[in-house]
Amino acid sequence: MRRIVLMSLAVSMLVVAAAWAASTPAVVTGSATAVTNSGVQLNATVNPEGDTTVYNFEYGLTAAYGFFSGTGHASGTKAVSVHETLASLYPGTLYHYRIEANNKLGDGFGSDRTFTTTGHPLPVAVTDYASSISKTTASLNGTVVTNGETTSAYFEFGPTTTYGMQTSTFNVTAQTTPSYPSFTVQGLAPGTTFHYRLVAEHAGTTPEYGEDVTFTTVPLAPLRSRVTAHTTPVHVHHKPYLFTTIGTVVPPSSLPSGVGCTGVVTVHFLLGHRSVATRKVSLQANCTFGTQVLFRHLVDRRKTQLRVAARFGGNAYLRPASTKGQRVKLG
Repeated sequence: MRRIVLMSLAVSMLVVAAAWAASTPAVVTGSATAVTNSGVQLNATVNPEGDTTVYNFEYGLTAAYGFFSGTGHASGTKAVSVHETLASLYPGTLYHYRIEANNKLGDGFGSDRTFTTTGHPLPVAVTDYASSISKTTASLNGTVVTNGETTSAYFEFGPTTTYGMQTSTFNVTAQTTPSYPSFTVQGLAPGTTFHYRLVAEHAGTTPEYGEDVTFTTVPLAPLRSRVTAHTTPVHVHHKPYLFTTIGTVVPPSSLPSGVGCTGVVTVHFLLGHRSVATRKVSLQANCTFGTQVLFRHLVDRRKTQLRVAARFGGNAYLRPASTKGQRVKLG
């Protein structure tokens, strides 16, 4: 009986010792080898520490990684070399990576390391605002950073973000400063909103796309608009008599926001039909305007009621428009 008890204790101690022997995996991030324009081999060692372990490489453009290699498996109690080949990387780009492994007892992480793919970085394409917009033409503008390699580029354009049309391709020679290509497109429909973007690429690589930008061609005839304006205070009792006028030119709903927000608004302070103060102010990009008028003395040396009227001079998109006027008092 005593012999059976001792044997049971021995077996229990062996089980406990085996449990103590197993632990979280020990990993070491190795160097990157076979680096090319678009690929690399990542190397590391993994010690499963006595328990079945899965591992992979984390990698990305920062130490936050964001991408994972394929999963591998290891077992045993000794460190083994592991490798993973990555493809479809960006050329001329710095990458961070590390080995990561886990078993049922926990995770093990290697230290962060880096490598830089060979070749030139991909070009940068920036879509700029269109200019010289008329009823049927517009100049499409952009910025290209070649990053040291001759770059081919073109503009896509059309009535939606699927575009459907493009300009001819042009080459931007390798240079250390940005290039600013411009391309005039013709035969556009009047009064129509178009989408466009710049596309740039190095030979043999995937294209880089600029942001989508819109423009609206000039309509065949200016559209009707209206003007709202409000002057405060309504009554100034003591000099100096300062009035502030703010307002908005309201385009028709058929125009996208911000289109037609150019031109001049003239604010008149009128005594009868006579203008006693005038301010000309440019319309802001959101179609608002604002100005101030200061009277240091009473008009005609007595308490005076004036009428404030605002007139928008119009532009290629919008007809001129005026407010009916608002009454204010001095004194």
